[in-house]
Amino acid sequence: MDKDTPDPTPSELGRAMLGSGSQPSGRWVPPTVEELQAILPGGYEIVKMLGRGGMGAVYMGRQRSLDRPVAIMILSGALAEKEGDSHFKERFQNEAPAMAKLSHPGIVAVHDFGETGDGLIYIVMEYIDGTDVARMIASEGRLHTEHAMAITAHVCDALAYAHSRGIIHRDIKPANIMVGYDGVVKVADSGLAKVQASEGQSLGLTLSGMAMGTMHFIAPESLEYGVVVDHRADLYAVGVMLYQMLTGKVPHGIFELPSMQVAGLDPRYDGIIAQAMREDREERYQSAMELRLGDC
Repeated sequence: MDKDTPDPTPSELGRAMLGSGSQPSGRWVPPTVEELQAILPGGYEIVKMLGRGGMGAVYMGRQRSLDRPVAIMILSGALAEKEGDSHFKERFQNEAPAMAKLSHPGIVAVHDFGETGDGLIYIVMEYIDGTDVARMIASEGRLHTEHAMAITAHVCDALAYAHSRGIIHRDIKPANIMVGYDGVVKVADSGLAKVQASEGQSLGLTLSGMAMGTMHFIAPESLEYGVVVDHRADLYAVGVMLYQMLTGKVPHGIFELPSMQVAGLDPRYDGIIAQAMREDREERYQSAMELRLGDC
């Protein structure tokens, strides 16, 4: 997930982009379909791999009891081993239930999670038959303004719900926004989500001292040592994503605002993006709903 561009991997589900990185011994190799089938609980049939990365892999499967398609994410053992993060599995057991309790039409649902006998962590999720916003941008160059704003509104609704329950996504970007063939927009990839404790500490499924997310979408404070990242990092990423949807480009350094690049684009969108992407998070929108209202 180093780049917000589509890869050749099939993506019928919202292929969760799972990060870059590797185990010390070399690139992590996910199990084959046959290998995964042999170690997962018998209630699931593995159909094919949808995507892979340094943090894990995603497979299309079928839940036999309900005869429904599912997406199965497995997490790389490097997450538990790297930097001596020996408590990763314990944190996962504590935090995954919070993510599974998220029930919102704009969030890909988590159905089940667990650990195989040989220590492989897996998450069973809702399968989305559709595409993602990154592929839409790649195909169309840029999205129609009304379409981009509608997607942003749906994402803000989903984030407002998650944030109100202490969940910070940490990797909002076009590749993680699914658009079903029925038009439904859903936020995907709970693999990087962080649960925020009541005292303000983050207790997420991340490596110690490691900034999580995708380069151009990471809020500045995420790169500052010792800073506790909060929900406003997601709002920064929404601003970057809106910029990319409107222009077809990712903002770099001192960038031109969208209305300077797209003829006839309402300059009010410049203000929305500029505020969402303020370096000082105190000067950004302070909630997803505030951003959504600014987006209307």
